[in-house]
Amino acid sequence: MGLTSDIAAFVADLTWQALPPQAPGIVATGFVDCIAVAAAGWDEPAPRTVRAALGADPDAGFLALDLDAPDKGLALAVAAHVLDYDDTGLAAHPSAVLVPAVLAAAEGPRADGRAMTAAYVAGYETWAELARREPDPYHAKGWHPTAVLGTIAAAAAAGRLRGLDAARQRNALAIAASMAGGVVANFGTMTKSYQVGRAVRCGLEAARLAAAGLDGAADALEHELGLLAALSPRGRADRTGEGALGADWAILRHGLNIKRFPVCYALHRAIDGMIALRRRHGFAAGEVEDVRVRIGATQAAMLHSHRPQTVLEAKFSLEFAMAATIVAGRLGFAELDPAFVRRGDIQALMGRVHAEPMDEADPDEPAHSPFDQVLVRLKDDRVIEGDRIAHAPGHFRRPLAQGQLREKFDACTAGVLAPSAAAALFDALSDLPSLKSATALRQLARPLAEVS
Repeated sequence: MGLTSDIAAFVADLTWQALPPQAPGIVATGFVDCIAVAAAGWDEPAPRTVRAALGADPDAGFLALDLDAPDKGLALAVAAHVLDYDDTGLAAHPSAVLVPAVLAAAEGPRADGRAMTAAYVAGYETWAELARREPDPYHAKGWHPTAVLGTIAAAAAAGRLRGLDAARQRNALAIAASMAGGVVANFGTMTKSYQVGRAVRCGLEAARLAAAGLDGAADALEHELGLLAALSPRGRADRTGEGALGADWAILRHGLNIKRFPVCYALHRAIDGMIALRRRHGFAAGEVEDVRVRIGATQAAMLHSHRPQTVLEAKFSLEFAMAATIVAGRLGFAELDPAFVRRGDIQALMGRVHAEPMDEADPDEPAHSPFDQVLVRLKDDRVIEGDRIAHAPGHFRRPLAQGQLREKFDACTAGVLAPSAAAALFDALSDLPSLKSATALRQLARPLAEVS
């Protein structure tokens, strides 16, 4: 069999019982974090625009959408990704795709938490198998990895929940291969989060079409004119190598990285470094002559907004991240405000920030350098050198404590859900395998207005 057939067989045969013991906890963390950031992003302009375009009430309460599964998955994924506060892994954003895909697909068959967990893992492992076959960063070619590979992963997760056999699952992957798309040029606009939502919608549609009997090429992923070859930045994709699905679990090797800052993940190590440097040395913004940031070349290419004027642009700006962190000592929702972004002192300080790109790649995360490092030169000519930071806070090798995850969840759902509803939802998601159905989550997510 070829790659497409191998993945299809793995997905069709995957059961809860086959999962490694550590996997359910990782998946539950992904659900907790994704639902939190989706709640925080629910009323942002992009999700509201998408809901209106789908014919839904833009003012609909969180998770309370009466839409067909593909449209529901689209709407939820846009909300989950719009703040760029969602988890990362595999040089992409797994949960912003897989959680909406699973929740939308699960409501039809009314799958329980164990089935939802297995579906998430099916999607993650599919994603990882494709990602590991490309030695060059997709970002460097202009591809948005979450949007392109996420489409295939969503089809795998939805197919697992639908109980597709291997033949129909193979067709679902082939159909999804013809739907994958998304470009880095749209970073910093509403379309970035839409690209992620579209991946979910297309994956769900692919599984539905395959279930109805639509077929596709049996080698759509590995063919010389298939998806991997078409996407490959330098034509070096491994289309024929043996896979390790079900033997070497990628979800254990790569995990999920939970974001501490609501901006592009390419910025997180530098932000962490600047916070530490500022705390250690206590310098003020007026003392800074210039800032140099040693950062990966692919990371720097993603951060193409050099003088941002909007919040969406600011999320992809190294200059803004450093200026904001110097001035405020942090980078959170308060700093992601249009007035703050355009403040005179912030704009002036951005002109003093410079990237020093490195070509070296981290073997675990090829889109990143092995470390990031911040260097600050003060006006008295002192140069303060920060630590080399290999893992941002929240990285799976530097994980958040459960209390920190709860703090993020509460901060994201405040003003959206009633406190009692948020607490119940957090507990239910944290114990995902015990969940009776996806519908139960909708019932728990009572908007603040309902209990005011």
